[in-house]
Order: sequence, then C-alpha cells, then structure tokens
Amino acid sequence: MLTNDLLVTRTHKGRIEPVFVVPQDPENLEIASSIIDIFLANIGRTYGELIEEVGGLEEINYRLIRGMAQILERRCTIDKDSVIDPIAARRAVFEESGGFVTCEEARLEILDRTARKLSIKSDDLEKALFADQEDNLVIKEFQTIAPESLLWQYNLSLAQTLLFKATGMEIWIEDNYQQVFWKIKKLGLMYSMQDGKIYLDGPISLFKLTEKYGTALAKLLPAIIMSTKWSLKASIIRKTSQGNRIYDFTLDHTTRQFFGKDYGTGSIVAFDSSIEREFYQLSYNGWTVRREPTVLKAGQYSFIPDFSLERGDIKVYVEIIGFWTPDYLKNKIQKINQLKEKESLILLVNRKLACSGSEFKTDKVIFYDRKIPHLEIIKVLRKYEEKQLTDEVAKLKDIEISLDGDIGIDIISLDEAARRYGVSMEALKETIKNQNRTDYLLLGDQLIGNKILETLHGRLNGVKKYDDAVKIFEGYGIKAHAQVLEFLGFRVKWSGINPENAEIFKA
Repeated sequence: MLTNDLLVTRTHKGRIEPVFVVPQDPENLEIASSIIDIFLANIGRTYGELIEEVGGLEEINYRLIRGMAQILERRCTIDKDSVIDPIAARRAVFEESGGFVTCEEARLEILDRTARKLSIKSDDLEKALFADQEDNLVIKEFQTIAPESLLWQYNLSLAQTLLFKATGMEIWIEDNYQQVFWKIKKLGLMYSMQDGKIYLDGPISLFKLTEKYGTALAKLLPAIIMSTKWSLKASIIRKTSQGNRIYDFTLDHTTRQFFGKDYGTGSIVAFDSSIEREFYQLSYNGWTVRREPTVLKAGQYSFIPDFSLERGDIKVYVEIIGFWTPDYLKNKIQKINQLKEKESLILLVNRKLACSGSEFKTDKVIFYDRKIPHLEIIKVLRKYEEKQLTDEVAKLKDIEISLDGDIGIDIISLDEAARRYGVSMEALKETIKNQNRTDYLLLGDQLIGNKILETLHGRLNGVKKYDDAVKIFEGYGIKAHAQVLEFLGFRVKWSGINPENAEIFKA
C-alpha cells in the first residue's frame, strides 16, 4: 500500500481505476532495475543519502519512483548506528553544558569532557547525538527483489491504496474460499451473501470510519486475487470541487498480467487432517472430487463444504466433522441446519463426537472411526446415480432419438449423442435397449450395424492371433474388441498377459 499522495487514477463517467504500469514493458523494467540498484548500493549508508539518490530519478516519473521506493523501504532494515543511545547522549551533554554554549571551542570542550565520562570517543559521541534522526538512520540490510516483481507489487499497492476510501465492496470468487473468509473474519469485516456474491458492508455513515474500513478492504485484496477467477466492485469516496463523490471501482481476473504469476493460481490443495487427505485420494466410481468447491449460504453466515463429489450435473457436498469443541459443534449444527442444500450434503461424523447425528436435519449422516467409510459413501452415491438414470430415461422417453445421422453409417459412437441430449451414457443405453432396434447391435459404447458385423465375421475366418483381430477392429473404428468377438462366436486363449501371445478360436 502507498501513501495517498502517490495514488495515480483516472475517472470516467462515474468510474475510477488505478493507472497500472505494464510490468513487461522494457522501459518500466529499466526504471525498476535502476531503483533496486540504488537501494543495493546504499546498504551501510544513511537513509538521507538513499533518499537523495532516489530523488535523482524522480524527474522520470515522480509518483512511480516514490511509490516503488516506498515498497522497497519495507524490505530494508533501517536503524540508528551509534555506540550509545542518542537520548542518553543528548541528556549527558545537556547536563555537562548547563543548557547552552557560547562558542565552538566551548562546544568541543563539553563534548570531550562528556565523552570521557561516558568512556567513549568524542567523534562517536557527536555522531550519536543525532543518530536517531530519520536522515541519519542507516540502511543495515536490504532484501532485493526482481524488477518485474517490484512492478507487480506496485500495481497491487495502487489498487489497495484506492480501496482506502472504499465504503463497501462486493466480490465473487471461484475458489480459495477458506483463505478469503479467514481473512474477512480476521479483519473484522461485516459480510452477507446473495446469488453467489459476497457483500462486504461499509460503516453506518459513509463519512465516518471510512479510512479504517477501507484499509481492511485493501488488506483483503491479495487473498481475493489468489483465486483462479474473481471479480470485485467497490464504492470509492473521492473529494471533488463539488464535494465528496462516490465512484465505482471494478477489477477482475482478466487484469492478472498486472499482478504477476504468483497470483490467480487457485487455492493449493491443503488438508486439515489425515482423514481429509484420505477422502481426497479415494476413487468414487467416476465421481470427481473437488476440495472446498464453493461457498454456500447458511442463514446470515457462509458455509464452505470440505468437498464436493460431481458427476455430470449432479453435485453432492461432503463435510467431515472430526475435531470438535462444544461451541464448534453447536455452531456447525446451526450452520448445516440452515443450509438450503442440506439434502445434497453427506456428513461424515467422527464416532467419538458428542452427538448422535439426529441433531443434523439430514438423513445422510455417516459415522466413521479411523478411516473413511468408503463403501457407505458409494452406496449413497449409487442412489443419486439411480435417480439420475430414472429421470434421464423419462426425459428421453418423450424425445425422438436420432442416432443414424447420415444414411449408411455402420458404427455410431454414443458419447457424442449423450452429450447432444444432455444425458448420461447409461441413460442413453437404457433407452436404446428399450427400443429393441434390429438394425444395430449395442456393444460397449457403440452401435454396430448388422452388415458390418457380417463383414467382420467373414474377415475373421482364418485369423488366429488376437492382435490381428484387434487390428481389423481398429480399422473399422470398433472399440469393444472382446464383446464383438464374443458376439461373433469367438473365444480368446491367453498365454500370459502379453496380447501378442493370445489366440482366438471359434467357440
């Protein structure tokens, strides 16, 4: 964050935005490199000397140079350099002089007498007298940074500085929920949720406590932009010749090039316990596992489920309740019972927990001991699959399914048809079976025409090696090799696990 006098913005039709620099621009990189070199060259010198040298670059772009200098100063260790505490040195000299001196000779004599009493050199005493003044502080250490990274931080600081004057903000994030809400809570921000957006409400009066509240919003920004996709809209108060005016400030992930490669990478998969890690690593028969998939509204609070299990359009949330205290458990029960999505929530509850499960207003409570109850979860998911299959078959019942496309197609892949009708492969297969088609045979995920099956039967006569049969099938684009062989009346004789040694014969 920068001081307000270094903020560079532009306004247009009620909107305001920072004037970001392009970090990849060669001229900007050269400026950033020059100021970093100045800081490196001034290690061991005074702060006053550093600022004087930085000032030599200010004619290039005053606000940019000063802004980057402020960022670099935070990477410095700046302290007084004296053999005695400056306050103690000034007190000792004052007491020795009686409060004043009349000439340079008397001044030097007083310094000499005081230095002898303090057992230090006169030069060290004179240096210590003003060693704590800002210009005399010494640059002890400097943690350097790449020029491009400095420009990224400058842009982030510009956006944060603009948010100092924010009275409220609405944000949307695709992931990184835990970190964002942890930061919201730590900063003491008030929030509400609606339609997937998080609203951070401002103070009661737009013109009271604005700076303090805006500072909290500014500190939240780095957590927001760590999300893969995000957007924010803030209301900014600015002084104009007509008085205070409110402008709209918007920002989203499309501006990522201004903030660097370390931002917008999505949340790192991190686990609070070994039981969560185990859940994430298990397979769920075609269901995709996502960590902290979304933020749900639970009354006036937010609720971030540990995981979601997703299959097509179905999304089932999973919350693991292991660690607990009485207050934690009470709050967890209260939140879960206020969820609109609780019918799509599986609760995995530690059996040692001080609850029976009836406290939660859902029938999908599964208790566990030390390991994830994998089979019980699969059973619950199977019910969702069965319901999905029933619904999709019913949907297809009233639709005239066209699979042939062009006349004369001998092999039809069902995956494209399933996507076209927006159903699962299983529902489409079930519908085809009910149609009792006589022109095609369903084998694997393909419909194979009777004529091509007859052709294949003839081509397999005299073929003995399984590999040769597979090459024939691949030439026609057939995938279900074993099923086609079985339908045509062939068996496979295996000699080990190498397909090259396998043979086919008429059953």
